[in-house]
Amino acid sequence: MHRISAWVTAGFAAAMVIMQPDPSRAAASDSEFWVTAGGQGQVADDTSLGMRVENRRRDGTDDWILGAVVGVKLAETINLGVGLDVQETDGFTEVRNFQQLTFTRGRFDLRSRIEERFFDNAERMSLRLRQRIRYQQPIAQGTSGQLSAELLYQARDRTVGGPSRIDQWRFITAVSRRLNERLSLTGGYLLIIRPRPDGATRHTHIPQLTLSTKF
Repeated sequence: MHRISAWVTAGFAAAMVIMQPDPSRAAASDSEFWVTAGGQGQVADDTSLGMRVENRRRDGTDDWILGAVVGVKLAETINLGVGLDVQETDGFTEVRNFQQLTFTRGRFDLRSRIEERFFDNAERMSLRLRQRIRYQQPIAQGTSGQLSAELLYQARDRTVGGPSRIDQWRFITAVSRRLNERLSLTGGYLLIIRPRPDGATRHTHIPQLTLSTKF
């Protein structure tokens, strides 16, 4: 098991190295801090409800996100989810509907998500596809770690004639600690890489703190 964990860690590290830009076209860099509070519970047989409020703090402005997702267990290893996020940034609003399918095998899970994104004053709906792989590893009693990598692809821009392109790569490492039967606290680090042409790639470094409850 330790050998598997070492290979997984090495794989994610290699992926992050590969995604580094050419030194001659160094990427711009910034930082944020994300704080999330959320809860999840069973509302019917094989049906769960999750809700969250999230604050994304950055220089000059903050983002606030309210979100909810309903999950339905289709099989022992397959879960279907539908959800809604509302993101507010200095009076500018984005509403995201999304549908997702999650396949779990052992400590790995694969998630495919489709997002329909509606922006204030946009010419049309934007469409984004997200593919994530995650690995979770128990560390000690009540404590676990996780690694994940996610590709976000902009399939349709909100501006007519806008590009279809890779929007982001996201890499997360985190540790979760169960505080009691209902509460858990997660601390992590997220690296977002936004590939752009003409050397405009941007790296964002994000410490994260999440408080979760079960109901």
